Amino acid sequence: MDKEQANKLILAGERSQAVRRKLVERTPKSAAVRDQGEQALAQEIVGTVKLPHPIYIDHADGPYLTDIDGNEYIDLTGGFGPNVLGNKPEVVESALQEQITKGWHFGIPSTPQQTLADIVQAAGPCVDHVVFCNSGTEATMFAIRAARAFTGKQKVALFDGSYHGVHDYALIKVDEASDRSNPTHTFLGAGIPKAIGDDLMLTLPYRDESAYDIIREHKDDLALVMIEPVQSSNPRLDAGDFLRGLKSVCEECDVLFMLDEVITGFRITYGGCQAHYDLKPDLATYGKAVGGGLPIGAVGGRQDIMNTFSGKDGAPYIFTGGTFSGNPLTMTAGIAATTYMRDNQDEIYPYLMEQGNRLADEVNSFCESRQIPARLMNAGSMFHLVFTPGEINSSRDLSSEWRIAEREFYLHLLGHNVIVPGIHLAFLSHAHRPEHVDTVIDAFKASFEDLQADGLV
Repeated sequence: MDKEQANKLILAGERSQAVRRKLVERTPKSAAVRDQGEQALAQEIVGTVKLPHPIYIDHADGPYLTDIDGNEYIDLTGGFGPNVLGNKPEVVESALQEQITKGWHFGIPSTPQQTLADIVQAAGPCVDHVVFCNSGTEATMFAIRAARAFTGKQKVALFDGSYHGVHDYALIKVDEASDRSNPTHTFLGAGIPKAIGDDLMLTLPYRDESAYDIIREHKDDLALVMIEPVQSSNPRLDAGDFLRGLKSVCEECDVLFMLDEVITGFRITYGGCQAHYDLKPDLATYGKAVGGGLPIGAVGGRQDIMNTFSGKDGAPYIFTGGTFSGNPLTMTAGIAATTYMRDNQDEIYPYLMEQGNRLADEVNSFCESRQIPARLMNAGSMFHLVFTPGEINSSRDLSSEWRIAEREFYLHLLGHNVIVPGIHLAFLSHAHRPEHVDTVIDAFKASFEDLQADGLV
């Protein structure tokens, strides 16, 4: 089916048109805000946030978001990952209210920074010292700088399908036309110096042992191999053997090995994927959940590498900084959230794994029974629905053939009062009770039925 035919189907599709009318009728205030924003903002909505119909959120609570028109939705956005405990958890809200009476920005360090550092150090198997910053992007950028300084080598390797933030070094992606086992790169967007890709970065094939040989080939120039232990584009928990092999090859080649746990840290389990896979990298980056819903990034790792942040013991010194890094509001929220997760980890993480697997199993069984070319990939409470028939090993297996059906699916899902953001990475939280998960499952099934009724799958 070509795009023109698909668009004709959508225009003729009774259920697609009905849900569009319903969303337009119930969101007039959101429409007005969108129109106003387009007049002043160069980027009104970034693509990862963009929904199939524009809505703007007024408030959040537990598993719910409520838009400015008063419509309530079950939230699968999870703040893009931080909200493991749900939206506006009471334990974090209370801590923030107390901190606000003391002040919310000092510039000079305060004691909560040390407290949260102790928590991250105790939770992360590889963490001897930790440095705080304001985002996952800053964390991976600082980690790359530390690795280059420590090793004296310049190249950094990342994998196809990876996401490590929005600095120049992270915006390398695999050229889809290149060899799967020996991929070449292109850039995610304009404005990135060509030399970054040509001289400083290396792309590796995910879940493909050819990556080991590429590392060996470039070991003399390669400072760091960085990988998401669970890829946001391809969430799964069966990559343990590949990750352990990768660590072994890096040790053999004297190349630093880093897990980017910005999304998985304090989500997959309390100790992140390091604990889940019993894997100790040289460096790890954190963000999202460790801040309790406020902006945060963190780099942790082996003592001698982390000495680059201070120049201690003669280590080559790197410059880092940030006006709001380690700010008392974020530190306080992070302490409240991570302490609660630590003290209740035996209940929280098995529950998230159980409910996440139940959601994926029921949706996938439904798709299989209806011969729908879609699969809900999951790693516990992380999800990504992919419209692709057949086996999925890496992002190279994802197809663009069903893009129209995928777009319309999320429109119908929103019409059934369930929100998944434009990046299509979704999350359950501890605030999602079994009845909420039941509602989500029903909404997924109903949305697929809508697509079938309109002839899109």
